[in-house]
Amino acid sequence: MKLIYLASTRPDLAWFRTYYGRVFPEGAAAARRHYAKAIDNIVDSPYIGRSIGLEGLRKLSVPRTPFAIFYQVVEDRIEIVRVWDQRADPDLLEFHEEAAVLA
Repeated sequence: MKLIYLASTRPDLAWFRTYYGRVFPEGAAAARRHYAKAIDNIVDSPYIGRSIGLEGLRKLSVPRTPFAIFYQVVEDRIEIVRVWDQRADPDLLEFHEEAAVLA
């Protein structure tokens, strides 16, 4: 299955890089490994994440990090919708339908 990142992940991924680049650089290498493994798990088993009650959206926490990957399986692809820092205010977590894909 093809994996794509929607534009809604742009600020999330920027925060991931900032957090591990400036706030907690000691954990950066391990966090990148855990994130890559979580993505591999999603690609290998697209329904591994738990359904969150919104149409088609699933959530998989990235082990040993405060981040979770929100994604959806659509036809022949997996769309990463958000990479959310779970310590943030949950009221700020929004999901928007969008067709924009990061290159």
